[in-house]
Amino acid sequence: MRLTEDARDLFLPAACASCRSTPAAGTGLCADCAADLLALRPVLATPARRTAPPVVAGGPYAGALAEALNEYKERGRRELAPALGALLGRALAVVAAEVPDAVLVPVPATRAARRARGFDHVDHACAGLGELHRVLRARARPDSVGLTPEQRAAAARASLHAAPRRLAALAASGRPAILVDDIVTTGATLDAAAAVLRRAGVAVPAAVVVAAALVGRKGFMWRYRRVPLRVSAIRQAPKRHFGR
Repeated sequence: MRLTEDARDLFLPAACASCRSTPAAGTGLCADCAADLLALRPVLATPARRTAPPVVAGGPYAGALAEALNEYKERGRRELAPALGALLGRALAVVAAEVPDAVLVPVPATRAARRARGFDHVDHACAGLGELHRVLRARARPDSVGLTPEQRAAAARASLHAAPRRLAALAASGRPAILVDDIVTTGATLDAAAAVLRRAGVAVPAAVVVAAALVGRKGFMWRYRRVPLRVSAIRQAPKRHFGR
């Protein structure tokens, strides 16, 4: 089936990754869906796990963004990287001024995921946004769909580990790290990644992601209104459930 789809894409204009009803431009999106992504504002999130870093997302995991992210991640549509990277860039701008001299640490894909997609989708999306330090590795882990929050956390802890020499070099530099991932749901992956870095002595003041998912009324996703989007404002700002 994938071979048939690849052959079709060689001869027919690719459909928009979000609406799938309009031919896409070179960015993988039609003009309307590209405008929808451009209109998104960064949102701040406080994960339920207290040890996870605060998260700034390019937007909520819904609508055009959710569709584009799925096409990028699951169908390997690399042409979407600039549009998704722009959302990461806006999220990064929220924290960059407050975390001077920080480096970016992408959350890695597993070897099997890289092989299936043909590339590391997070690493590819954050290219050009800052100084990347690839100090994490990921062992195979189960699909998170259907797992409880506790099972997600255990799977993330078992999967993520350090590239020892690279992480030691980063720790020796004394520079803080901003984690980068595609989506945050429960915060388990970012919590596990931050734990690996902190054990080596690397500060992890924040994380940025392309999209943040709301996980129900008792979830962790918050939108902060009437305050500047600053990481230092996270614990002081009035909290409202995102989407209310």
